[in-house]
Order: sequence, then C-alpha cells, then structure tokens
Amino acid sequence: MKVLHINGGGDTGGGKSHLVALLPELRRLGLDAELVTFSPGLLADEVSMLGVPVHCLGISHMMSLPLLRRLCSLLVRLRPDLVHTHGGRANFYGRLAARLAGVPIVVTTVHSHIDLDYAALLPNLWFSLVDRLTWFLAHHFIAVSQELGNTLGGRGIAPGRLSVVYNGIVEERAEPCDLRAMFSLSSGPIVCALGRLVPVKRFDVLLRAMARVIRHVPEAKVILIGDGPLLKELERLAMQLDIGHAVLFVGYRRDARRLLAVCDAFVMSSDMEGLPIVLLEAMAASVPVVATSVGGIPEVVAVPLTGLLVPPDNPHVLADAIIQSLTQPDAAASRARAGKAWVDEHGTARVMAEKTAAVYRRLLTVGR
Repeated sequence: MKVLHINGGGDTGGGKSHLVALLPELRRLGLDAELVTFSPGLLADEVSMLGVPVHCLGISHMMSLPLLRRLCSLLVRLRPDLVHTHGGRANFYGRLAARLAGVPIVVTTVHSHIDLDYAALLPNLWFSLVDRLTWFLAHHFIAVSQELGNTLGGRGIAPGRLSVVYNGIVEERAEPCDLRAMFSLSSGPIVCALGRLVPVKRFDVLLRAMARVIRHVPEAKVILIGDGPLLKELERLAMQLDIGHAVLFVGYRRDARRLLAVCDAFVMSSDMEGLPIVLLEAMAASVPVVATSVGGIPEVVAVPLTGLLVPPDNPHVLADAIIQSLTQPDAAASRARAGKAWVDEHGTARVMAEKTAAVYRRLLTVGR
C-alpha cells in the first residue's frame, strides 16, 4: 500500500510531531508511507533523517497555482493508493490535487479546530472556509480526539466517514539534563509550558496565574518553550506583572522533552486543543500535569487520577491548581505515575500507527 502524507511543511508544533512519530511506524508496519511538503523546514528535515522519503515542492505561498500543478504532477508520477492530508493548506491543495490526479482515496486528519490554527484572523477565516468547501473531496476524516470527532459530526460529517485515533508519541527515554545549570536558575520548583506563542494557547493567562503562584511559592520559576508572534507581548506582560525575574522564554527547542522531564509541573492554559502531543510527552516523562478542561484534554487527564483540570481563561483557579501541585508533591507524583501508565497503554506512536493503518485497510477494502 502506497500512502502519501501531505503537509505545508512550516509547522513546528503538534502537527510536525504527529507526522514525525507516525510515518516511521507506518513503514515498520509494511506500508510504503512517504511525505510531501510544500516548503522546506524542520518537518521535512526530521522525517528525512528517520529514513522516510520526502518530496519538497519548494513553494511557501499561501495561494499558488504552480503549487497545485506541481502537486498534481507528483501524484500522477507516484500513483499512491491513498493521500492523507494534514493542516489547512495541505487539506485544500491535497484534496484538489488528489481528485484531479485520480487518487482513489483521500483521508484528512483533523488535529485541531481549524478556525483557531493561525495567529491572524484572515488566514483563520480563509482556511476555515476552503476547508469546509472541500470536505466533499475527502472520503474519510480522522479526528485526534473524541471531542473533535463530535464537532465534525455536529457539522455534518457522517459517522461512516469519521474515525477517532488518538495522537501518539515515540517511546523514548529522555536523557536527564541539568536544567538549572543550563539556564542559570536558582533553587525552587520549576513550572514548564510549551507551545506556539499564539492567542489560542493563552500564555497570558499562565503568566497572570504565575503572578499569584509566586506570591505563595516565592522561589517558583516558569519556563516557556516555544516561539511565535506573541513573544514580545508576553515578555512585556511578565515585566508588568513584576515576575520577569521568574519567567524564562527559551524559544523553540529540539530537546524540549529533556527539559520537560526535569520540571516539577507542566501547565497547559489553552482556550482550545485537539489532543496535545506535548501533554502526552509531559505525562510520558512522569511530570505532574495541570491543564484547562478543553478539547480532548479531559479524555486523557482524569481528575484526580492523572492530573488536575481547570476552566479556561481563569488565572485565579489555574494558579490555585499549580500551587496545589507544587505544595503537595506526593499526590502530584501519584498522578504523574498514573499519567505515564495511560500514555504507555494508549498514547504511543505504535498504537496510533496500527489504528491508522486499520482505517486505510478498511477504506481500500470497501473502495471509499
């Protein structure tokens, strides 16, 4: 079975991690899985280093007729049995090109609520529109959480065209690192957050919560791993809240899992998520989790078993949960162990690939 996965190529977040985990596992299962990206970047580099064939079309423009032509030509030449698209641009061009090239099956993975994927309003509106307009060109949708699946069903996707396959992560033991020496940190608990610095992640809520946390746990520090358009705004907010001394912005890191593994708590303050891969990575590293009760997160974080949940956009309640996690380490450690057990059973790349391959086989058997 030849399967081409299509992605824009510029993703540095969960979409990238999903494909980096999935593609090698599909190949281990015997599928001829390859990647097509529209532009070069970390995704193409990391997947190629894993031995997965990568085809880069070399076009980064949002709208491009040459991109559609190149993609059609590639699909005609490679003749895949199935095309699998990921992300707003890839969904639009991939579905059109696959249909024009006569590819028999088109699958789309829905990683998140597409109307919140982009930092700017115009791209959100545009890709939400074109995604919806080209739904009819996709034979099947894979949602990474039941919540996303329910949303798609509510918008008209028939149950027979929809499967839920949780994100999975590569099973690896992160080598320990001396986080304090690396960033010249003094003693005290370390809170970690990771993600693109974009509005939906609500790092502003986390910073406001940390202002309260630091009043109760003065030695606490917070490390924000990631980059994005809100960096300068968040740096200013940390200074305005008088916690600049306790907040460290470290940018995008390829060794993020190593940093996560030695933190005392991992926090997600998002307004919306699909099923965050970084959440699975924190749980796999046995780090206590505090997260907002949005999207697919409650399907993984079960209070009080595997973590603490709080409502979104509530710095006060978020702060109290962080304080609880930091000041009750035995209970936090118990939740962290249970979280790791959940990931070991349900959240690995192997499990994700097996369930994805089962979807492919079913679609190719019935012809749609």
